[in-house]
Order: sequence, then structure tokens, then C-alpha cells
Amino acid sequence: MDVRQSVVLAVGVGVGLLTAAAAYKLYVRSSQMKNSKQLVKGWKACGVVSQIHIFPIKSCQGIQVDEADAREMGLVNGELQDRSFMVVNENNNFLHARIHPTMLLIKVSISENKVELTAPSTEPITFPILSQSGAKVKVRVWGDEVTAFDCGDQAAQWLSQYILQKDSGARLVHLPYPRVSPRPLKTKSCLPWMRKTDGAVFTDLTPFHLLSTESVQDLNSRLPDGQEISALNFRPTITISGCQPYEEDEWRFIRIGEEAVFRYVKGCDRCLLTTIDPATGIKDAEQEPLRTLRKYRLAEDPELRRAIGEAPLLGINLSLDQPGRIRVSDVVYVGQL
Repeated sequence: MDVRQSVVLAVGVGVGLLTAAAAYKLYVRSSQMKNSKQLVKGWKACGVVSQIHIFPIKSCQGIQVDEADAREMGLVNGELQDRSFMVVNENNNFLHARIHPTMLLIKVSISENKVELTAPSTEPITFPILSQSGAKVKVRVWGDEVTAFDCGDQAAQWLSQYILQKDSGARLVHLPYPRVSPRPLKTKSCLPWMRKTDGAVFTDLTPFHLLSTESVQDLNSRLPDGQEISALNFRPTITISGCQPYEEDEWRFIRIGEEAVFRYVKGCDRCLLTTIDPATGIKDAEQEPLRTLRKYRLAEDPELRRAIGEAPLLGINLSLDQPGRIRVSDVVYVGQL
């Protein structure tokens, strides 16, 4: 075989490998467009639900509930809808606890179409939910523009004084769950399980976030000087127990109870929010647990690593394939593919 034939053969093999890789990605992309009923061969019990949290206002305190309806846009319990409210600044960009950590101390209560907010050293406030009668305003969350309803001057002044120590600069907006997400996701080749319709209202990415207590316990065993954090540092909506640490990384379809079926979208990349104590609103000076997580939980896939950088992974982002009621102590099943 002469040099020219060798080059042609090498090029042919290279093209073949690239074609095979592209074909595989296309196969995965087309397969993930199918729902769990088409892909799952059976269900295996892997743990139980230990906690359910709904965070009505993005970056504020969550509410622990015993049960909730899993709907396309997130968890719902009565008048509580996960992250259907959001605080924005004067430019209508969302405010968050990474920059304003005391937001984590704002407690939220919702009943009879009214919201009550309480915070340390601050008089509580109660105001009506304006639903769709409030002024419409275009707001942005991670660059995505969403039309929501302003919650009025009373809530705005209270939040401005507590968060910014000013009489203005923060406003509260609300978007009752629509049937379709106002924030379609931009699919990426490094995230083959993601669909454009997986977006939610005001969550960072997908409507649901699952984390196991075993993963948190293993992380605690690695932290220096006996430090200990809780699952709430990571703000999961669904916390489970009874599995191996980080086992949730490998789950692609998850059924909770008899009806609700969730689909894996991606591992949850972690940021500075995890370094803030949810009970005090104080950031850890050594950036724990983020520093420890970076030692052993960076993305292994090179393409995903390029997309998220040095953000470590813990827990998983989920979207919904089939709605249903979930409850604390429900058995969690993993779909066998």
C-alpha cells in the first residue's frame, strides 16, 4: 500500500468515526424525544422521598410540605407554586441570594390569595396576590425575558428596605403557572436528554431538582474540621434517602408514587449559593462546600466541562414526563432502559 492509499484509508476511517459519533448523538437526541412509556422496560425501587420543598419566591426560604402535585412547571401544593414569584431590580433583572444572601432568610406564607413575608428585625407584611390584574412587566432571568405581573408598591418597598436598605430598587413579580413554559430551553449536544420544552417559570433551569441525603452525607464526611451542611444548602425540591451516594447521577427516568414520572435532564452544577448558610444567610469564608466538591465532583465529559467550567455537580435536574401526586415516604423507582 503506497502513501496515497494510506492517507485515503486514514481519512476514510476518521470520517467513519466522526459519522458514527454524529449518528450516535442523533440517535440519543431522537430517543430522548420519546417519553418514558416508550423507553422504560421496568421499574426498580431505589429509595424513598424524605422531604419535599416548595420555594414560592426565587432565592427566598422554602416551605416543607408533606405532599405536592408534580406539574409541568413545578411542584404545587394548594396556593403554593414553586418559584412562581421573583424579585427584580430597577432594570427588571432578577435579584438573587448569591449577591444578596439575606434573601434566604425571607419566609413566605401564602393563603386565601394573600402573601405574608417575614424577615429578621423587620416588621412582617401581608399583601394580596394580584394574579393577572397587576401591571404587566417584562423581566429577565438568566437572560431569558418573561412577561409577569407586578405585585405592587407595598411589597416593593418592603423588599427594597430589607434587601437593599433603600426605599426602592426591588420589586416582586408573579407568574401563575402557564401550561407551556415561557422560557424554552436552548438544547445542547452535551445535554442529550434536554428538550426545548423542559423550561419552567423562574427556576434556573428545569422545574425539579432531586438530591439524595446519602450524597450530602458523603460530602459532609469530606469537609474539613468537622464542618457540616444540610441538603437545604442545595435547595432541592425533592430529597430522597435509601440509595448509595451519588447514585442519582445514573438515573434517567424516575417514578415517585403511582403516577409521577420524571426525566433526567442534567447533573446540577453548583455555584456560590451553596456556600451560604440557609439558617443565617452568612457565606462561608472558605467557600465550603464548593471548594471540597471541586476536588472530586467536576464533570467528566469534556464537552459538558467546557460548557459549565469548574462548577462541580451534585444532585440532578429533572423535567416531568407524567404528572402526579408525590408524598413524603413514597417509594422512588428508577426506570430500567
